Amino acid sequence: MTGMSAFLSGATVGFVITVPVGPMSVLCIQRALIYGAVTGFATGLGAATVLVIYTTCAVLGVGPAIGPVLGDSQAFLCAVSACLLFWFSVRVLRRTVSLAGSVAQDQGALSSYCSAVACALLNPLTPALLAAVLPAVASPAPAAASTMIAGVFAASVTWWLIVSGSVAALRSKLNVTILNFINKASGLILGALGVLMAANAWEMRI
Repeated sequence: MTGMSAFLSGATVGFVITVPVGPMSVLCIQRALIYGAVTGFATGLGAATVLVIYTTCAVLGVGPAIGPVLGDSQAFLCAVSACLLFWFSVRVLRRTVSLAGSVAQDQGALSSYCSAVACALLNPLTPALLAAVLPAVASPAPAAASTMIAGVFAASVTWWLIVSGSVAALRSKLNVTILNFINKASGLILGALGVLMAANAWEMRI
């Protein structure tokens, strides 16, 4: 597998893993609605960065070496991920929407990216999905590995750009009351995802 076929295979992997709705999707949508497209896209870019890291490890064959280590600590990772989702939930629920200027949005982009990276790194579903999808879609030659990774990144970034741009465009048509309602709903969804992650951690410990 070389050239364009490797890139398209990577793009397929990127779309399959990125498109399903999960914690990162909720965060991206919530932030794009409240703060605008830049902050929403920064959140998606953080998720795409982590996906590239996991894909690189998988393509280079690092997965089997670190698999046992991650397996032993999976319950711990789920617990930490649950705590992080609860933290996001509380922050979102306590926030009152204000259609402020672009300065606040610009200041929030970097922190949104960093927090998204942390959340995606601690989400055990991402490497699990990658491990399930990657062997079925592609097995690149060493020379084509970088091209495939580029395809994964391009697909993921494209999806987050579409989501954040579409949601931000919808934002201009909503009033503050509706935005506050959506914000609270997003916080509750993040809390529910945290509960599910905590339940998974508990089951793994039994």
